[in-house]
Amino acid sequence: MIFQSEKPIIQIAYTVKDVRQAAQIWSNKFNIGPFYVNENIPLANSYVRGVAEPFDHSSAYGWQENLMIELICDHAQKLSPIAISPDKPFGGIHHVAWIAPDFEAECKELENQDCEQVLWAQNGSDTGMKLAWFDPQNGMNHFYEIYEDTDDIRQFYTFLSGKAKNWDGRNPIRDMSD
Repeated sequence: MIFQSEKPIIQIAYTVKDVRQAAQIWSNKFNIGPFYVNENIPLANSYVRGVAEPFDHSSAYGWQENLMIELICDHAQKLSPIAISPDKPFGGIHHVAWIAPDFEAECKELENQDCEQVLWAQNGSDTGMKLAWFDPQNGMNHFYEIYEDTDDIRQFYTFLSGKAKNWDGRNPIRDMSD
């Protein structure tokens, strides 16, 4: 079982400009793979800083030991925890994530800790898994992401970890549909 503590950090995400290029770099430098790319990820009911609006992003997902590595590109560059410079507006760690056993209670707990909700959405459709990003506003310079605890999210993490354990080093960048 890979989820053993009450709030295990199960993912670390990095802001990148091009998810495929970044995945290739990570694969080459750290022998992580395969990365699965999901472009223009469909979200339903998305709220950006409390305003109903679409959020367009792409991600590459890989696995290292007991942790998912997500490489994320915010196509509109709306939601980044830190700006580096005008020429390189976003970079570094974007968020750490965990699965919330009680999603609504976890949202409330984070808000009670003065975390600002910067994204709320459902994955794919009105019945999809809920997810939210919070800005802890405490100098961490990255967001928190929480997932609703669903069979789908657990199966996705199990799928990725299984693919990484059995990876032979070939075909390091794959589409989610592969």
